[in-house]
Amino acid sequence: MPPKDDADRFARIRDKQIAARDPMVKVRKLDHTVSVKHRRHRTAFSPVRMWLDIPKVWRGTMIGGLLGLVVMLIVPTFVPGDWGTLGGLAALGFLLLLGFSLGRYQDSRDEIKDLMKH
Repeated sequence: MPPKDDADRFARIRDKQIAARDPMVKVRKLDHTVSVKHRRHRTAFSPVRMWLDIPKVWRGTMIGGLLGLVVMLIVPTFVPGDWGTLGGLAALGFLLLLGFSLGRYQDSRDEIKDLMKH
């Protein structure tokens, strides 16, 4: 190799070593992290975003529970006696289980999609 190529190679190696020891890299990374967290905390509270952040298992269970509660309150008006109450309780349990199952299915499907992307 000619001496000029060695000088260029040594200059590149020296530049890489200096860049690796640059103390400002850590400071810039910390500043970026702080600014991202600050920006995230400054966003307004949104009930919709809060609802969407809840796992679908729990969202499905809550929706199933609310529907079951409505059915449990309505069924005794149409079916007289204790059978109406028992039917309402059975509907509540069934809808809770159905909501949980559908939510778990949706969460599993999303996890599989995420795994297939990577």
